[in-house]
Amino acid sequence: MGEDRGVSSPDTVIPGSPAYAEDAALARELADATGRLLLDLRDATSPGRDREYAGDERAHEYLTAELARRRPDDAVLSEEGSLDPRGRRGAHRLWIVDPLDGSSGFGRGTDEWGVHVALVVDGQLAAGAVAIPGRDALVDSGTVAPVPDDPIGDELAVTVSRSRPPHELRAVERAFAVRLVKRSAAGVKTLAVLDGEADVYLHSGGQYEWDNAAPMAVAMAAGLLATRVDGSPVPYGQDDPYSPDLLIARPTVHAAVLAALAGQ
Repeated sequence: MGEDRGVSSPDTVIPGSPAYAEDAALARELADATGRLLLDLRDATSPGRDREYAGDERAHEYLTAELARRRPDDAVLSEEGSLDPRGRRGAHRLWIVDPLDGSSGFGRGTDEWGVHVALVVDGQLAAGAVAIPGRDALVDSGTVAPVPDDPIGDELAVTVSRSRPPHELRAVERAFAVRLVKRSAAGVKTLAVLDGEADVYLHSGGQYEWDNAAPMAVAMAAGLLATRVDGSPVPYGQDDPYSPDLLIARPTVHAAVLAALAGQ
């Protein structure tokens, strides 16, 4: 890897902005490299908790070391790192990373796991990348293809957690003919919407900023709307990184689902 230590020039802070193209490219590079590291580890180990724990540790060590080298002036929040907010409170530029999203799936040997790398500037998502190595998938906010704002068809494909479907799903099922697309990791579910496998990603019951920052950055850069289930923005860079819920969908679908939830 090169010794690039630069940062983007000021501009509107939105994923996909040309001002953050360098950061999106770095996020993609690091997500890809971390994913390849994890594939090598998977192939060299037996399924189980030891693989899961080793994946979390090695991916975290690699990502944080690279960010310290490539963006030494930026703060970092990693799922596997310190949650003490003092080192990142008020940071102008904050990288939010999930070195191994879906670590239990990685430990078991499924393909529903990934790597998330996102940049937040003054509390706003600016860039991000998601790698799903087991599916040979890699997307970033700088190069992701736009998603057409197609209307809802005969059914609404909703991607939800395999183990914890959101209670809001009942209201959606009353308003639409719903087909469930059950997946186990936030990045995998977001890519299901980007790829057209699902119309909407609906989640409640809690995540953390590292779970959804990179997926939301990529989704927003593709023209999707990514909010909380009440339509409000998802905050980033908080002292407490808990993130209660999210709704990701094409604008037309997003509006229809919000209307259904408002009438529940």
